[in-house]
Amino acid sequence: MDLDAILFDLDGVLIDSEPRWQEYWTHEVFPRVERGTPTLDDVTGRNFREALSRLDNEYGLPDREAVEASILRDAETFYQDDESLVFSTDSVFEAIQRAGVLVGIVSSSPRRWIDAAVGGYDTTFDTIVSVEDIDAPGKPNPAVYEHAMDGLGVAPDSCLVVEDSEAGIEAAAAAGASVVRYQSYGDTEDHPQADVIASDKTALRNQIRRRLPG
Repeated sequence: MDLDAILFDLDGVLIDSEPRWQEYWTHEVFPRVERGTPTLDDVTGRNFREALSRLDNEYGLPDREAVEASILRDAETFYQDDESLVFSTDSVFEAIQRAGVLVGIVSSSPRRWIDAAVGGYDTTFDTIVSVEDIDAPGKPNPAVYEHAMDGLGVAPDSCLVVEDSEAGIEAAAAAGASVVRYQSYGDTEDHPQADVIASDKTALRNQIRRRLPG
């Protein structure tokens, strides 16, 4: 395919925040449900408000508003602490843009969390899209990726998406993009809608570089 854009998820791909979020959901949120046993599959890769709604509908979350307020407060420190971009301003981003390929971030996180995470880096992204920017459900719905592609003026089959979560992979695939699954935490598992698996940073860099034109 002719590659026009590479779109990266944020949490779990560009920043290693998922272990912290997994611990938070497991120890701070799940114990508050009224019934059943939620799992990380219920929340990972989703906008946090949609994840809370899912928990409330399926398991009962009587103090949902208080939990939302706690997440908004605590997340500020998540994205201003020691998280770092996997690639930062290194040669991968430089190689992408030098090859004339657009690069962006498409995230389920609120805009202010994204800005806090990437504001200190030199890379100029061609687009940054939060689920807050669209009037549609977040991942696994493809709307957030479709919005990013429309904004960049690129066709879905000319986009490569790097995602970690099942919800994100499903969203990118439904939008018509090719998908590389990569996780900055733990082992990267296969997924039927991912075109390729990158098991570590080196493998991901290689997958990106071999797709660049020129």
